[in-house]
Amino acid sequence: MLLSIAGGLLAAATLLAATAYVGFTVLWMHAPLLLVLGLAVPTALFPLGLAWLLGRLGKRLRSSTPVIPSSRPARWLLAGATLALLGYGASFASTLVKHHQCSMESSNRAGTGASQVRKDGGEQVCAIALERYDISFGSIERATRKLAFTPVDLTRTPFAQLDALGGTAEYIAGQPSRLYRGFRTGDGHRLTLFEHDMSVDGTRAWRDPKDEPERINGLPARLIVLVDGAGAAVSHLSWFEGRRAYELWVDANVIGTPLRARLFALAASLPPSVPGCPDEVPPKPWQVGPDGFPVDEPMPAVISQAEIDAKTGQRKGRCNGAPP
Repeated sequence: MLLSIAGGLLAAATLLAATAYVGFTVLWMHAPLLLVLGLAVPTALFPLGLAWLLGRLGKRLRSSTPVIPSSRPARWLLAGATLALLGYGASFASTLVKHHQCSMESSNRAGTGASQVRKDGGEQVCAIALERYDISFGSIERATRKLAFTPVDLTRTPFAQLDALGGTAEYIAGQPSRLYRGFRTGDGHRLTLFEHDMSVDGTRAWRDPKDEPERINGLPARLIVLVDGAGAAVSHLSWFEGRRAYELWVDANVIGTPLRARLFALAASLPPSVPGCPDEVPPKPWQVGPDGFPVDEPMPAVISQAEIDAKTGQRKGRCNGAPP
């Protein structure tokens, strides 16, 4: 009886966790559905197989049926299923151990100040760190239909010569203030352009000027190249133009290749942006502490609804999430 209950609970918990993982990863992180299913389904097979085995054992024990089938084909089938389950469990455990070891090594290097920079200038990361850059794209018309800002026009830029993969919008503080647009280059690389209009949702960002040695049309910018143990890479370029944050990345290591110059040329080709909320009250300048990092302002004892609305972007006119 207990084995059957344990099997049922394990199966229910596995299905619930898998559904939550797929929903969160696809809807919030915009990961491709097929990729997420390819990760979630194999991961769920082991606990579901174990749940089935527990349920079968519990059922046979309750009915006084021998646990081991009497017929030879059934015994071979049970033995094969058990070995396959154990083999998959061992493989899955090995993968988890490798991910954990990679994460621990990265944490230890960061904690001791040891360099994670490769000889070519890229940063060594775990494979899972690259997954957040694999965005799932849908119809660009649907993605931009309810945007609270006007994305930059790419029709007169080199982006227009690339194969468009679609777009995905993202909500911040209840406002559709982010847009991802995907492209395929002529040599097969996947390129993603990200825009975030912070005037719409009231957020703000800070970055140490020392981390922005590059320049995009005279604006400070940062290029990082992330490379995993298998050689897969993402080259990520980011910068700010007023209240518009930009990110542009490609699924390749651009260090020492012509692709680096092409990435910067694409970034420099973007026309000036138009704020989604032109009448926004400018945010207060960051206060930098003795350590060189920004200091949060103390929480006021009383805050009005107008101040709450201003901080969360819930304002009237063009800043209430309606298309501009």
